[in-house]
Order: sequence, then C-alpha cells, then structure tokens
Amino acid sequence: MNLAPVGLVVYNRMEHTKRVIEALKKNTLAIDTDLYIFSDAPSKEEDEKSVSELREYLKTIKDGFKNVYVYEAEKNLGIKYSTVNAVNTVFKNHEYFIGLEDDIETNKYFLEYMNDALNYYKDDEDVITVTAFSHKYATKNHKYDVIFSYAFHSWGWGTWKNKWNDINWDTCDTSWYNKSIKHKILGGVYSWFHLLAIKKSVKNNFYVQNNLWDIYYSFYMYKNKKLCVWPSKKSFTNNIGFDGTGYHKFNFHHGYFEKNLDDDIKNLKFSSNKNMNFFEYLIISIKIGIFSWGNGFISMFFSKFLKDKK
Repeated sequence: MNLAPVGLVVYNRMEHTKRVIEALKKNTLAIDTDLYIFSDAPSKEEDEKSVSELREYLKTIKDGFKNVYVYEAEKNLGIKYSTVNAVNTVFKNHEYFIGLEDDIETNKYFLEYMNDALNYYKDDEDVITVTAFSHKYATKNHKYDVIFSYAFHSWGWGTWKNKWNDINWDTCDTSWYNKSIKHKILGGVYSWFHLLAIKKSVKNNFYVQNNLWDIYYSFYMYKNKKLCVWPSKKSFTNNIGFDGTGYHKFNFHHGYFEKNLDDDIKNLKFSSNKNMNFFEYLIISIKIGIFSWGNGFISMFFSKFLKDKK
C-alpha cells in the first residue's frame, strides 16, 4: 500500500509544533511516510522573530520520516490559503493527502487510521473527507465505529486529489441557505451546529475569512450532499491549541479538546451505513455544544473574570 503523505501547516508556535512533530514521529507508519511542512510568512512585524526561529527548528527535522520537505511562504497566506496551497502542492505528486495543523497532537495509530480510511472510502462518491478527531463524549452510543456528518474539523484530516479538485475555494453563494429556515435547521443539525458560523465566513458571496475555511468545507458538503467520516467512539488526535495562542485566541483549558487521545484503537471497523437520523444528530449536536463549546466559553469567561478580579 502506498502511504499518504502528511502536510503540516505551521506559523510561529514553537512548542506546539515540537509536540506535534514528536507525536507524529511515534506513529507506527511514520518512518515510511513523507512529511511536507508549510511555514507561513509573518502577518505582522512582531511575529517575524518567532516565525524565523521556528523555520530554523524545521531545518533540523531529519529523522523519523521517509522524507521531509519544508516550504517557506514568502508572504503571509493565512490559514485558509496556507492549507489550500499545502494540499495543492502535495497533490502534484500524490493522490492522497493527510493534513495537520501546528496544534494537533496524534496518537501512534493516527497514520494507520488515516491510510486505512482513505483506502476504504476512496471509491465512495458520498465521502469527500475523513477526520481523526472524535467528539466521542457525544457520539459513543452510535451503532458503528465511525459516523458520517456534514461537519468537518481540520484536527487531523484527509482527502483525495480527485475529490478535492472539485471545490472552488474562492467563491461561495450562501444566499439560498441563509434564506431557508429548513436548510438552516437541517444543515445545522447534520453538521453538529458547525454551519451556524457560515455567515461569518462569507461576505458578498466571496469566502473571505482565512480562519474559517473549515466552515466553508462543511457548507460545501451540505450543499453537494457529500460527507465527512468521523471515528465515533475513540479519538486519534488532540487539539492542544485552545490556550489563547492560536488564530481564534480561545483560552479554554477545560480538557475536552486537549485530553482526547485514546491508545487502544487499532482494530476500528469501518462502515458504509450513512443513515442520518435527525433526532440522533440533534442530541449529538446539543451534547457537543454543551460539552465542548459551551463548557469552553464558560471556563474562559470565569478564568478571565477571576484574573481581572486579581
């Protein structure tokens, strides 16, 4: 089996990036996997030093992977176009792509899961992407080891060249969606409320917000009735970036995202059962909203409140 390469997008977070690299090195398939690293250029003067220091570190990554390729952007692209550029670059030489960002920590079976999933669903026309993160606290009662959704997270994900090339990443007409209560309800529930943020990512039919490219991906899936595959009971990734340092500046520290890894998940079974029960998905959406975002924003508020009181 030809292994899918990994495309890692980084900016200026040294410690996060080191954790991501070290965790990825421990993967069972790492030594046979090509690693492409895409370093974005600084968006402001005060980031120049940290970006430069990180780039020096990237040059030291020699071992642990089949090959390591580092690409340094000459001008700031932002997370959206850094990602699009990363995928398009990898697809010049490969048919599959596995994506990571600089705050996504993996367990040792991450690459196995991603390669198995990409091979299992490669000919499934309904599936256009795979993710390795799991909202397991909300989806653990699902009948199968995987669950399908219009929701997408870039917290360890993968896709195929022929499916990626169908997407226009510049324009996005959401007028029909925003005017329809039916679509808002269905799209919201079947994307686990992910599409509630679609208005923030689109302006005058142009997709303009670099840090909300995942929302656009979810919208594209809903519009075209395409799906993302998620593990339902176990998770292969953590998000260690909810500490106030990332694009979103969220400082949650409540454990939902950053204490999510499982170790005993080698024998996950894939399924092609895509039946989407509205009420099951509604319950999942509510649970995700409460366990993750609701809990996170509450913890962030009280953390800031207590800090201000001091």
